[in-house]
Amino acid sequence: MVKIDMKVFTIIKEDSKRIPYKNFKDINGHPLWWHLLSELKDLDVTVNSDSQKFIDQIQNSNMKSINVIKRKQRHIDWENNENIDSSPVEDMLFDFCHTLDTSEIVVLTHITSPFLKKNTIFDAVNVLRNDPYAKSIHSVLKIQDFVWLKNDSDVSSVNFFTDRVQRTQDLSPIFVSKGAFFIAKAGDILDQKKRLPEPLLFYPLSHIESVEIDNFDDLEFARFLKDK
Repeated sequence: MVKIDMKVFTIIKEDSKRIPYKNFKDINGHPLWWHLLSELKDLDVTVNSDSQKFIDQIQNSNMKSINVIKRKQRHIDWENNENIDSSPVEDMLFDFCHTLDTSEIVVLTHITSPFLKKNTIFDAVNVLRNDPYAKSIHSVLKIQDFVWLKNDSDVSSVNFFTDRVQRTQDLSPIFVSKGAFFIAKAGDILDQKKRLPEPLLFYPLSHIESVEIDNFDDLEFARFLKDK
């Protein structure tokens, strides 16, 4: 596949809530952050980080070409403020886009997707570029299965009916958002103040590439897959 000119942006923080120091957990002999960055190391990659540990590790790796920028204190304070129910990631992305030409394609990715391949990103960028209307494309897991929605103590069916037995292959697909990538032009991101400016396209990932490390079960599953 032909290499595409684009800017890759990601974030790495020192600590995490659900899995303490998640980004540094060992998976098959390497920290979690290493797996995606080693796949993308030949691209134009910028990492926003508050972690000196990460900076020290990457400087001692073969990925010295990756650009690391120190996280701003306002974003650190934002993330640590329990009274704010949002993440500063989008604001970090806006700051990054302000350093680029408005026509440049930006790929926001997360190192919690250790199985993502760069050729998948290239293909998604091509899909976006070939659509005359779309402004962004987002990674999803496409499922065709029965789903219920839980809201407090109430549970309601999305596509399951008790008056008949349906075949799952006849169900309308449901797209589950995955943080593997959010892709758009820098100008469109800034114009709409969204990481996914509209109109939006969805890019279904394979089951393996859709694996995200959010909890300890995910971590053990990723170790199993990498070992195999």
